[in-house]
This record gives sequence, C-alpha cells and structure tokens, in this order.
Amino acid sequence: MSDPANNKDNKPEFRRLVSANDVPPKGTAIPFEADEAECAALARRFGIPGISRLSGVAKLRPWRKTGLTLDCSYEADLMRECVVTLEPMSEEISEEFTLHFLPDDQIERDARFSGADEKEILIDPEAVEPPEPFLAGGRVDYGEAVAEQLSLAMEPYPRKPGAALEEPAEAAPQEEADAGEERENPFAILEKLKKND
Repeated sequence: MSDPANNKDNKPEFRRLVSANDVPPKGTAIPFEADEAECAALARRFGIPGISRLSGVAKLRPWRKTGLTLDCSYEADLMRECVVTLEPMSEEISEEFTLHFLPDDQIERDARFSGADEKEILIDPEAVEPPEPFLAGGRVDYGEAVAEQLSLAMEPYPRKPGAALEEPAEAAPQEEADAGEERENPFAILEKLKKND
C-alpha cells in the first residue's frame, strides 16, 4: 500500500488513520462510513458514475509485538454502467479482508533472515499476504486499504441482468452465394496472369 502522505499531489480520497500506539492490547473495532464527498472522490478514482454508500467495521489488534492486524468488513453500493446496453445499473459489494502491518525495518529484517533468493519469485495463491509497511509515524490508513480492496472487488465488466450482446447475422456461406456460378480453377487464373506479363 502506498503512503499518500508522502505525495502531496496524491491526496487520498478516503483517509482513516490509526496509530499503532493507540491500539490497545486486546484490539479495537472502529465503525466507518464514507461521507458524500469521499464517495464522489472514490467514484472519480475508479471511473464509475457514483458510490451511494461505503461503510463497515475495521478491527485492529497487535501482531508480532511491533505490528498490527487489520480485519475489515465493508459494504458498498455502486452506480455502474452496463457494458452491453450502457444503461445505468447498481452493484452491491460485501467483502471481508485481512492485512498485516509492520515497521519498515522489521520487514527488511525478516526478508534478510528468510534466506530467500531475491531473483527467485515463488507465488502461492493460498499464502497469506506479506505484511504492509506502516505509514510515517507508525500509522495505518485503513481507509485506503478499504478503497484498494473495493477496487479489486468491483465487477470489471458489469452487465444488467438479461443483457446480452446481439449475435451478428450470419452471412450466407460462400458456396450458396456462388451457387449456379461455375468457379474458375485458381491455377487457370494464375496461368492467365502469367501470360499477360
């Protein structure tokens, strides 16, 4: 996850910061809801007509002494455009996700001691996501995490129920179109071309 705080031109559309120092040992649950301006900004970011609702609960708890775990559930009501009819439609999303966060130096230390060859990349689809680095000041932006997960959960090609592309009218087979006409041998055509040269 990028640190929007380090980029003054990239103001996050949905920012919800929590410092690791403010999370109690037993964890905390924080309900959230995007306001109208945040929904409009996120819709612009995703290139969709609108977002009428984005809300959920972010649960943060300590992880591996210096890190945090974010368990989040959220719901969103999106306004989309059908890729077939171009008519407006709605999309409802309800998702849960878990992310881990650690200080940068801890992530680097873990990478050094893992003994993994940096040139070799192994991808395990069942593996737990590697931890994300804290933002400046040991903070986590769970709002940006929700925005990123929402962008991944959106239907890439939304279709209204029952919408389907029309099948093109089938052209008559060439054999039928040429019925009654005698076809000239292709080699005879080449022979004529050769004589004309």
